[in-house]
Amino acid sequence: MPAGEVRQQSEHRNEGPRTNPYAEPAAFAAARRRASEDPGGFHGDIAIEEMHFYEPSLGAWIRRSERGFEAIRPDGSIDHPQLGEAFRPWREAFDASEAPFYRWFAGALTNACFNEVDRHIALGHGDETAFFFEGDRWDPTAQNGRGAPLQSLRISRRRLLLEVAKASLVLQRLGLRHGDRVVLNLPNILPQIYYTEAAKRLGIIYTPVFGGLSAKTVSDRLEDLGARAIVTADGGYRNAQIVPYKDVYTDPALDGFRPVRTLRGRAQEVLSELAPALVEQLLAALDEGFAGEITLAPEDAMRIFGRALDNAGRDLPSDRRSALRRRAATAFSAPAQRVDAVLVVRHTRQEIPWRPERDVWANELEAQALHDILAAAAAAGFPAASESELLALPDRDLLQVIWAVSAPLPVEANFPLFAIYTSGSTGKPKGVVHVHGYVGGLSHTMRAAFGASPADDVIYVIADPGWITGQ
Repeated sequence: MPAGEVRQQSEHRNEGPRTNPYAEPAAFAAARRRASEDPGGFHGDIAIEEMHFYEPSLGAWIRRSERGFEAIRPDGSIDHPQLGEAFRPWREAFDASEAPFYRWFAGALTNACFNEVDRHIALGHGDETAFFFEGDRWDPTAQNGRGAPLQSLRISRRRLLLEVAKASLVLQRLGLRHGDRVVLNLPNILPQIYYTEAAKRLGIIYTPVFGGLSAKTVSDRLEDLGARAIVTADGGYRNAQIVPYKDVYTDPALDGFRPVRTLRGRAQEVLSELAPALVEQLLAALDEGFAGEITLAPEDAMRIFGRALDNAGRDLPSDRRSALRRRAATAFSAPAQRVDAVLVVRHTRQEIPWRPERDVWANELEAQALHDILAAAAAAGFPAASESELLALPDRDLLQVIWAVSAPLPVEANFPLFAIYTSGSTGKPKGVVHVHGYVGGLSHTMRAAFGASPADDVIYVIADPGWITGQ
């Protein structure tokens, strides 16, 4: 990490908490009491200040600030509409009508990517650091033998906006739209962040999968989420070794396993020549064997099929059972199209197997995306013939260009943002869904738990994005 820059931003660290609204015991007790008695009012007051919501009547993103309501317009300009102190963009702050399935800020529109990326540019903070990034390779000879990362970068908020916009255009070029799902199975590299934010921007639901989990895990989560695409990499680095992500995780996940629903359908076709009552018995035995599984390797499915035949179909002649096994083995082994596309980030640059019918290089589509953004800049009359010239534009001008080709999509505050899966310690992994309104809680937590001040403080994160702490 560029230590000098971090130190410069952190010289005031001995001042103590500066943004925590509950630093005093009395304030904390009062907040707990109000949160219990009036959860909608308590959390609503937090959300309207922490988050921007999209207000259709204004065609702008709004939040309450020290000067009343602040509105960010489509051209990136900011004004302060007179909405009244009691105005709220939601129908109901805390909807408990279908408890325990609670809804927060029901009816309000927002977007997590706008809140995490765009609004900082609109507010003139494009030059601020969004990320200090340290790569996953280490140079033990650097700094007089103390060692240092081979790659150490500062990513500005303006650079983050541009990279996220390019990634969002890539996802759109793959045919992904609002409500579609995507799996991210990447090493700890910056494209992991760019494609995560791009999915949020488009209202695409994503799940991040930790890079050390098995191909079966990737397969199950891909199927459970109903993903149309997977974003992976040629490889990553771990302990000075190259881990070939696509070879080890993605391709085996897609080619080595079949969805249980597909296997059952194929089994039913194989058994269709039998008497209906026997077919029903055999399918019930298969369902018992398949219980709890999302996807299975064909050989595992065959063992379950064989046991079903030996039990429920034991009265069939042996040659008939053998013929059914042969047909089932052929059916279970037949390919199944699992996704529309595999987007591959070029990172380690080693040779990898390639499936042209589904594999696409991310860098090639990103180059096309940059071309589209530069064309939008030219159409708007901004002098930007290269990526560096784009990044040299004033914040508001850059925002206008980006929004011309990739504006953040307003979605209902309760619309799914991502699913993070449990590790499986309870038997089988379970997908826990977070929604777009969740980011308001994150923002407030940075103040309440860390006393963090925007632009001044740096948080050190080593968690993989495949875990909730990484998110």
